Amino acid sequence: MFFLKYLPTQSLLMNYREHFPAGSEPQISSQLEMLRKASLLLRDLDDFFREHDLSLTRFLILVILDGAHEGLQHSQIVDRIDVSSPVISRSLGALVSDGLVEVIADADNKRLKLNRLSDEGRARLQTLMPGYYEILLRE
Repeated sequence: MFFLKYLPTQSLLMNYREHFPAGSEPQISSQLEMLRKASLLLRDLDDFFREHDLSLTRFLILVILDGAHEGLQHSQIVDRIDVSSPVISRSLGALVSDGLVEVIADADNKRLKLNRLSDEGRARLQTLMPGYYEILLRE
C-alpha cells in the first residue's frame, strides 16, 4: 500500500511543472492533500482491524455478506470489492475457519457454493461498527 506521509512543497511541484498544464498547481496540491488524508485513514483502519484480528478486506467481505442474506458466490464478492480473486479466496478461507462465514449450497443449484455471514460473523460485525465509524468521522 502506498502511503503519502509528507506533501511535496510548492517549490518541488514547480520542478515538475513541464509535466502538467500551467495553472493546475492548486488542483494538484488539492489531490495530493486528498491522497495524504486517504493514506492516514487507511493506516488508522489497518491498525483498528489488526487489533481485532481482521483486515480491511475481511471486514468488507463481512459487510457485503451482511447485505446478502441468501449468500453470495465467490465471483459476486470479487465483483463488489476491488481486490483480486486469490486475495478474496484466502480471505474467505480465513473467515470460514474463524466461523464468521459459512459456505452453503445454492437452493436451486447444489453445485453452486454460496458464502453467507454466520450468526457469529454478524455479531462480530456489530461489535466492530462503532469503532469503524469513529475512525471514518475523525477530522
